[in-house]
Parts: sequence; structure tokens; C-alpha cells
Amino acid sequence: MNYIKQILYELKNQKMMTWVSISGTALAIFLIMAIFMADRLKELDIAPMSERDRILTGQSIDFSDGEGSSASGMGIDFELAKKLYTDLDGVERISFVKIIWGRWGAGIRNEASVASEVMGVDDEFWKIYDYKFLSGSPFEKEEIESALKLVVITQSLARSIFNETDVAGREIYIDDAPYTVKGVVEDQFTLLPDGGIGVFITFTPEAKSNYYAGVFGNTNVRLLLKKGIDPKYVKKQVAKRYEDLNRISEKENKKFFYHEQPYTSEELNSGTFGSNNNPRVRAKRIERGLYYTFLLLLPAINLSSMTRSRLRHRISEIGVRRAFGAKKRNIIGQIFIENFIISLLGGLIGLGFSVLFLLFMSEYFITNVDIMSDSMVRVDVAPVIWNIFDWATFFIAIGACFVLNLLSATIPSWRAASVEPANAIAKTR
Repeated sequence: MNYIKQILYELKNQKMMTWVSISGTALAIFLIMAIFMADRLKELDIAPMSERDRILTGQSIDFSDGEGSSASGMGIDFELAKKLYTDLDGVERISFVKIIWGRWGAGIRNEASVASEVMGVDDEFWKIYDYKFLSGSPFEKEEIESALKLVVITQSLARSIFNETDVAGREIYIDDAPYTVKGVVEDQFTLLPDGGIGVFITFTPEAKSNYYAGVFGNTNVRLLLKKGIDPKYVKKQVAKRYEDLNRISEKENKKFFYHEQPYTSEELNSGTFGSNNNPRVRAKRIERGLYYTFLLLLPAINLSSMTRSRLRHRISEIGVRRAFGAKKRNIIGQIFIENFIISLLGGLIGLGFSVLFLLFMSEYFITNVDIMSDSMVRVDVAPVIWNIFDWATFFIAIGACFVLNLLSATIPSWRAASVEPANAIAKTR
């Protein structure tokens, strides 16, 4: 207890240096945790993606006709998508979704409509994603096969159009065509892959396009892996299907390029790929690690300087303790503990500010690109803040403080403890 009291006394006795050190550490931890938690926003395991780690996406195709003409795109022909992704071992469910570019008007007949993003989905889609229905129910297989004009809308869209959410069975016009509302689902977090979708219509495969018929289309695939299945196991199967497809297409001088699909959630969020190249997840991890290292080094240099300044005022004290038999390791240990207390205080303050920042300021600093309208959309993090702040986040912050302590205190503590007692008492080196 006396040991701790002595440390606290020394910290109080040099208030300016202590608070400068704490402030620098708090700023570093604030930046690290704000970036870390902002990254986690794109990887949350929350409804409707509670099984996010098990969901894979097939969404693009890269193709060449062997005559110098090649093309790639984010949509696949429906029949080609079935060849590549159906009946894969280790896959529990498969869903085909229709990508619809642009915003469609949704509303009541003869009244102003609300612009919304639209996606076509089948009955399996609702079994892969755990959307919460506030009214009605998801599409049934028979309804999909009968190509009924049904729609599921989000609660915010329902309120905008009907001023209520219990609207299952009501008529709604989507792009001037009449549909029946089959259900209403809770809004999902904006940064989730389908976060901007407000209207889900029944999936109907379109005819093959005239541009490279049988290759490009508007179909994407969502796969739900069986529990315990490694995504690489499924990727190998798809790669083999690309090889088989190329053998068949060789007579027509066509070639399909495999780019490590279907993609995991991390690969989709990496932002390091297009329809004609592979995701570079490892490079993205290294880049993120460099950011964190840089943010740790800056306050470590500051803390190291502050530690040297504090110890310079305590050289005579250290000399007296050495003269009375204090061991070098004990002195070094005390300095480490002092620095760790400073790091911990700064870390907790920085962590608190990062949470407050995400709660109250996130919509001004965190944005999402709306590819449908080519605009930036503000993101409110408040509804999901406690999903990203967990014990793992807390211990990462503590770990960062510990690293700061090691980086900043090692050399100053060793040099201070190594000064000869006589020189230290005389305040000379």
C-alpha cells in the first residue's frame, strides 16, 4: 500500500508533466479506439446478419472472348450463377437476389412517392438473414414460383407512405406498378451490405442480355455455410467449377477468370477489389496495423520525454534509495508502474471520449457511399454503439496502454536506475 501511495504522491507532485502525459495518451487511445470501433461497424454480427461469418457472396464475373475483347461486371446471368454456386458441399442454403440499379419510387396511387433502393429476393433470402417482421411475413416458395407481385418494405418506408407499420395486405405502387405488401421489417443498420435497401420485391430472373448472352446479368448469390465449414473449402469448389467451365468454353474461345469468390464479409468490406481483380485482405490488415503502430509511437515518444523529465527531478531520491540498498529492478519496476498508471488513466479517458464521440458526433464524421445515387450518406452509430463496445474492445485499449508503457518507460527507467548513487545524490551524471 505504501508503495502505491508513494507512486501517487510522485504523480501529484509533478502535476503539469503528469497531465501532459495523460492527455497525450488519452488522445492516442481516443484515435486508436475510434478507428478500431469504426472498422468494427462494418463487421457487426447483428440482425439481420447475426450469422455474418457464415454468409458468402458471389457477385461478379470477369470474362474474355479470346479476341482481344474482355469485360467484367457486378451482375451474373442467372443460369451461369446456378452453374457456379448451386449444390456446393458445405453450403446450408443458397439465395438468388436481383440487383436493381437506381432508386424506384414507392407510394400510394395518385400520391407523391418516396425514392428507395430496391432489391429482388427469393424465399431463401429470409432464411439466411434474420430480419424481424413487424407486420406480415416473408415470401413463400410458391409465391416466388408463381411470380406474384409481392413486396416487403422497411418500417421507415412504411411510416413515410402509410404513417404506420401494420400495413401487410395493403396495395403499394413500386415504379408505377401495383404490388401487395407481404410484410414490414425493422430498419437495418446503414453500414450493413443491404443497409440502404427499403424495398424487397419477389425475385424474377430476367432474359439473357444481348451483351455477352449467358455471361452477364443482374443476379448475385448469397450462401449460408454449414456451421464449422471453412470458406476456403467452398472457394476451392467454385474454383474447380471455373476450370470446368473454361474447358467447356474453350471451343468457343471464351475464358472466365476466377477471383476468389464467393467473398467473405471481411473481403467485401476490405474495399480492395473490383469485378476483375482479387481482394487484398492481407494488405488491408497490414495497412491497418501500420496506422495503429503510428498512433502508438507518437504518444510513446511523448511519454518517454515526460518520463525522462520526471526522473531528472528525482535523481537524488533514486541515488539515496540505491545507497540504502534498493535494487535496480525495484526502481525500474516502480517507474514502470508509475508509467502504467498514467497510461491506464489516459487510456480510460481516451476510451470514454471515443464512445462519446461515436454516440453524439458519428453522423458528422462517419459516412457511407450510396452507390445508387453516387452520394455520401451520414451514419448514426448510436443505435449499435454497445454492439461494438464489448470486453474485447476494452482489453484492446488496456493492451494498447501496456504497449505504450513498455515503449515509453523502458529506456528512461533503465538509465535512471543505472546512475551511480554518489553521482545521483550530487545530481550529476
